[in-house]
Amino acid sequence: MLTTARLVGLKEYLAEHDAHSVFEDLLASGEVRNFHLYSGRVISARVTGVETYLVTLTPEDGQPESVSKHDIHFLYTVEDAASVAKLVKIDKNVQVQGLTPSLSYRDRHLIKNKTLFPLMEERVVLFFTLRDGSIIRGLVVGFSRYEIRVSMKGGVVVTLLRHGVYDVRDKDGICYLKSVQEKRKDWRKSSLFVTA
Repeated sequence: MLTTARLVGLKEYLAEHDAHSVFEDLLASGEVRNFHLYSGRVISARVTGVETYLVTLTPEDGQPESVSKHDIHFLYTVEDAASVAKLVKIDKNVQVQGLTPSLSYRDRHLIKNKTLFPLMEERVVLFFTLRDGSIIRGLVVGFSRYEIRVSMKGGVVVTLLRHGVYDVRDKDGICYLKSVQEKRKDWRKSSLFVTA
C-alpha cells in the first residue's frame, strides 16, 4: 500500500496566494511605500509601472525611476519608517561581503514552501538575514513565490523579496534554508504533517 504524506492546508494556501505580487497590489492601490534598495538608498514612492523584472517607482516630488526588482530587498509603509529603522539590525559579517543582487536562481538561498508554511502557521519567531546584512526578526504572516511578509515587534509589517534572503534561522539557531532542510526535514516535525 502506498503511503502519502502532506502538510495540511499547504496546497490550499498556495492555490490562493502563490502568484500574489506586492508590486501589482501597489500599482492598483497607488499607495506610497518605502523601498530599500541594494545600493543603500531608500525611496518613498508609488509603483506606477510593473514589468517582468522591472518596477517604475515615482516619488511624490520626483521623476519616475525604473528599478530592477532584484535591487529591492524589502519595503514597508511610510508611517512605519521610524519603527523599522529601530527594529532592523545589521549582521556586519554579511554586510562586509558586499553581496550583489542574486540575478541567477541558482545563486539564491532558497526557502521551500513546505518549510515556510508550518513556521507561519505555528507562529515561530524567525530571523531573516538579507544579502545586504539587514536582519528582520518576526513572524511570517504571509508568503508567495516572490515575497515573504513578516510582522515585526509592534505589528510592523515588512515585505521581503525572496531573492534577497541570505539566511533564515529560529532563536535556537536552526537554519531553514533549502540546502539545510533537505537533510533535516523539520517540516515533518510539525503537527500539520500527516501521513495517510
